Amino acid sequence: MIFLPPKFWEVKETKNKGKGIFAKKEIKKGVVIGDYIGKLIHPKDVDLEKMEAYLMYYSDEACIYPDLKSPGVHLLNHSCSPNSFLYTYKSHTLVFTLRKILKEEELTISYQLPPISEFEKICTHQCRCESKSCTKTMHLTEEQYQKWRNFQDTQEIGTKKQKISYGKKLSLLPSYPEMICFPEGAMVY
Repeated sequence: MIFLPPKFWEVKETKNKGKGIFAKKEIKKGVVIGDYIGKLIHPKDVDLEKMEAYLMYYSDEACIYPDLKSPGVHLLNHSCSPNSFLYTYKSHTLVFTLRKILKEEELTISYQLPPISEFEKICTHQCRCESKSCTKTMHLTEEQYQKWRNFQDTQEIGTKKQKISYGKKLSLLPSYPEMICFPEGAMVY
């Protein structure tokens, strides 16, 4: 779900990453773009051929699968130099801007995928962001991933997750912050 009014964004085809979300006008730093909303499914019910690109971690027992017919933050593409960030808030995954977003700029996040294990034969998570710092993968290093997990665990302290009802849509929160501002250097990507 995107919280920004439609005058701020549009969905467009990208050169090599499918659809993406682009700014129609400037968006300030720290603005909450939206919440990753969708149906809660058990990891054992994941059809990797069909769902992999759109799954969001909710807990060890559930993933979020969005409604692909509606525009939402699930359309944000990966970048090794993202301009937006994922933030756990009351067990929801919010996306907010890390810096001012310019008109016509694509909104991007780092997918924060875990390191490739020795058991993974073929990894299809190749990055095509073409940024100066592109690592050619959406996976973090072991050190980056540990830092990310520690950061996430800290955010989740005192947060009670909603009761998981598999096959049901994750409920919206009664209210959301409009802005999220982190100190420089607090991001992990």
